[in-house]
Amino acid sequence: MNQDKDNVNKMFKQFKNKYVTVDLRGNYQSEGKIIAIDNYLNIILENENGLETVKGGNIIFISVKEE
Repeated sequence: MNQDKDNVNKMFKQFKNKYVTVDLRGNYQSEGKIIAIDNYLNIILENENGLETVKGGNIIFISVKEE
């Protein structure tokens, strides 16, 4: 069971320091670089407005932007 949890952590960590577009509930969208992510998909984005916190429960889709 613990091994599955570690695999999830590694999957989420691959998004760190990537530029992404995040689709949120209510037809909202955010863009920026992920500087922190946790097991609940809560993320902190760095964008032109500074730092933005996005709750994992509001995320519908995350797409990595091509650099």
